Amino acid sequence: LFRPQESGLRSINITAIDFSPFGKPLFLVGCSDGSIRLHHMTSEYPLMQWNDSTKGQPIIALQWALTRPAVFFALDASSNIYIWDLLENDLLPVAKQTVPSEKVVTMTLLGEPEKANGLLGIVLAKESGQLDIQYVKKKWAFPQPDESDKLHSILLQSF
Repeated sequence: LFRPQESGLRSINITAIDFSPFGKPLFLVGCSDGSIRLHHMTSEYPLMQWNDSTKGQPIIALQWALTRPAVFFALDASSNIYIWDLLENDLLPVAKQTVPSEKVVTMTLLGEPEKANGLLGIVLAKESGQLDIQYVKKKWAFPQPDESDKLHSILLQSF
């Protein structure tokens, strides 16, 4: 059983979940109220929780970067993509991009984590059925030295 930080009843749904692809027992949860939580498999309560990063817009999709343990992406119901880099800022997203032309209904990331080139792309599925592929800036795609250890230190401080 995994809970939000606040006690009491909340009428929200889990709308997205993604498990760390880096061999750590961590997972992200996106909710219908726009909140995002980072959980450890052994703890009922989240290590970190962000309540207002989407200004209440529901999270539609959520995914860890395939090439960096401290980076993840979130898509809200208003077609905004948020990039979180916990090494740069563990309180707010480091970037927000609005997809203006048409509603985005889901997203997924693509890349080659086994290669050291740090190539990372986002596939956006639009309401019309059209797919867009956009590449992510190297600073959010290319692995940082000792990133996993640095992330572990950040998470220990919040635990």
